[in-house]
Amino acid sequence: MVSSKDLVLITGATGHVGSCTLLHLLRQGYRVRAAVRSTAKAAAVLARPQIQALNPGSRLTFTIVPDITAPGAYDEAVEGTTHIIHIASPLASAGNGIPLDQHDAHFIQPAVRGTLNMLEAANLGGTVRRVVITSSFIALVPMEELNGTRRRDPSKAVGPNDRIPLAPGPYESEFAAYAASKVAALQQAEAWMERERPPFDVVHLHPGFVLGRNDTATSVGQFMHSTNSVVLALLLGKRFGPFAGATVHAQDVARAHVSALDPTVFGNQSYILSQSAWWNDAVAIAKREFPEAFEKKFLVTGGSVITTDLPIDASLTEETFGFKFASYKEQVKSVVEHYLELRMRKMSGVHMVSAANMHANAKGREMVVNVSAMAC
Repeated sequence: MVSSKDLVLITGATGHVGSCTLLHLLRQGYRVRAAVRSTAKAAAVLARPQIQALNPGSRLTFTIVPDITAPGAYDEAVEGTTHIIHIASPLASAGNGIPLDQHDAHFIQPAVRGTLNMLEAANLGGTVRRVVITSSFIALVPMEELNGTRRRDPSKAVGPNDRIPLAPGPYESEFAAYAASKVAALQQAEAWMERERPPFDVVHLHPGFVLGRNDTATSVGQFMHSTNSVVLALLLGKRFGPFAGATVHAQDVARAHVSALDPTVFGNQSYILSQSAWWNDAVAIAKREFPEAFEKKFLVTGGSVITTDLPIDASLTEETFGFKFASYKEQVKSVVEHYLELRMRKMSGVHMVSAANMHANAKGREMVVNVSAMAC
């Protein structure tokens, strides 16, 4: 049960997972303090229709942390908080825009120092009972198995307690550097907890590729700056890969972050947020659910993503949190609905029929949906 005394500090609220998690926190009655890099970022969060619809008032406040790697970066931010959800961490882009010699500074150091700064601040503050850290599925799997150059034993499913050594740089790609940053942050956080023995515990969450509506994106260009771009590029005819077949709906990730605050969830434990999927199944799903989009050439066939098949054991997560993951079909539908909404908005310049309506009409039904009020 949420107490009026509970105050949650969240980082990363300007991103896909963070924005969904913030909405879930507010809906569950928590008081929330969001750490953002600037006042402009705070204003952007407050301007979202989904936030305004909740009318959070004083339940949502902000603290400015311009550099998460600076010593004591979060010391003031954690004052008086009871829980922390630490999501902020550098993400890999669709290309390789970060030079190889900058991978450590761009990926590894912010991931590690940001995490350790948060743990140190929580220990100093003295009021925190639990810290939830967003790790990644790729922190549990060697790069050779992620990219398919080495096949994983199908009898050995990826489990939440799997740990792998940190691969040294230089890294061949942004994705490899990003994966290394998640491995390094997990290692350093667990070593810190073992060494310091603080009065709080930590829950590590390991999502796969997060798919689903992203309300931080208000244009198609912005939409492509998330893992949704894998599905969308496939449906726009691109051929690429390999990518691990490990996906999860954004709503499930957000719900798990909030549920992880519950003291009945075991702490100092990792939980996988993912299930197996075949990327190319998105084509058949989209053709069934959005035939008009293919007729109008908004989407096309012919794309392909090479899937690296990895067995996944997320049974501990489902048993602990008490829900089944949304299917890959639901993930794809959410991605395509939002993309089509943005595409039609760009074409018309006004709020036309939503992608959800387009989907319903294709099924022969009449339905009115207020997309601006829909949440992650």
